[in-house]
Formats: sequence, C-alpha cells, structure tokens
Amino acid sequence: ESVYDPACGSGGMLISAFKHVEGKFGGEEAEKVFLFGQEVNQRTIALAKMNMYIHDIHNHHLEFGDTFLYPKFKEGDSLRRFDVVVANPPWNQDGYDEDVLKKGEFWKQRFSYGFVPRQSADWAWIQHMIASAKDDGSRVGIVIDNGCLFRGGKEKAVRSAVLSEGNDLVECVILLPEKLFYNTGAPGAIIIFNKHKAAERRGGVLFVNASGEIEQHPEVRK
Repeated sequence: ESVYDPACGSGGMLISAFKHVEGKFGGEEAEKVFLFGQEVNQRTIALAKMNMYIHDIHNHHLEFGDTFLYPKFKEGDSLRRFDVVVANPPWNQDGYDEDVLKKGEFWKQRFSYGFVPRQSADWAWIQHMIASAKDDGSRVGIVIDNGCLFRGGKEKAVRSAVLSEGNDLVECVILLPEKLFYNTGAPGAIIIFNKHKAAERRGGVLFVNASGEIEQHPEVRK
C-alpha cells in the first residue's frame, strides 16, 4: 500500500507507518509499503531523507515544496491518490485564504467543500488529505488542533459539508490530553475520515474522549 504525508516534517509519521507494518507482518511485508511525503522546509526535508536511510527504508519518495500551492504528487492531469493519508500539519497555519489557495494546482479538486479563513488552514489540510485518498478502501487520519471541531464562520461551513448526509466522511474523533506536544499546551484531536464507512457506522460519528488518558512523567514536564 501507499502511505502519504502532505506535511511530513522529518518523516516521523511515515517511519511509524513502516515500523507498524514491520512489527505486525515482518520486514518482507514492510518492504511493500511505499512512502510519499512533501515538506515546505528544505532543511527539514533533508532530515527526513536522512531519517529514511538511518531506518534502512528504501521505498520512499520525499519532495520539497508548498503542498497547497505546488502539490508534487500527480497522475496525469490530476492529483495522485493514496491508500493511506496521515499528517500532523501545522495547527492554525495562517496565510491560506481563498485568494491564495486558488493559485495552487488542482484547487477545484482539492477544496470542493469550501475555503478557509486566512488565520487557520486546518480544514484546508483536511480537504487536501481527503482529495489525496483513493475512493475505495483508503484511510485518512489527521492530528490537529481541536478548535477545528467547533470554530464558526468559514470553518463551520466546510465542516458541515464534510459531515453532511451526502458526504458523511467523518468516522471518528479522538480528543487528546492537554500539553501532549512540545510546541503547544493546547489539546489536539485525531480525526479519522472514511469515504466508505461500514454500514453500521453510516450517518454517525464515533467520539472518544481520551483527554484524561494520560500518565504524567514523574520528572519531565514536557
């Protein structure tokens, strides 16, 4: 299967995907996993490539560039699609309102549910990830600021469209504890999207409140 991270950073999520398959099915099966990632910071993408070599992972394709404006993975005149799409993109990233996103390739294909406010690209990331997933059998998971679950305005309009009966894309929302990440004390959430929910899950969203499921380290504050 193919695994894609549109905000791959130093490659941690892609490596975790590889290691998950390796631990469950062995090294031979893990070699059948193809990893794809894009990162806007040139130094960070260099670290990601080095990380892949350190972990002896060969089937990787890592590209430098702005995912919103210059998506690197294409199939003909369309966006390339993957089996699994995972990311922990920058939370509340500013600077990607409608005028900016319309300068990017395939914007009609990627942002069909609506445009986001300039101060937060959370739902732009989500839409890009959904558009990058295959129509059948794919899985999409994002780690994101939980504010995207309840903020109003343009984000609410996009969220409503994604949740609507005709689309019904949200399968599960997992609320994470506070102070889980180094660079913010805000609680995050994991959102799982599925284009083909099982019959018993259609028309509903599973909510998991894991905000209390944490054991503080005795010494380390962060």
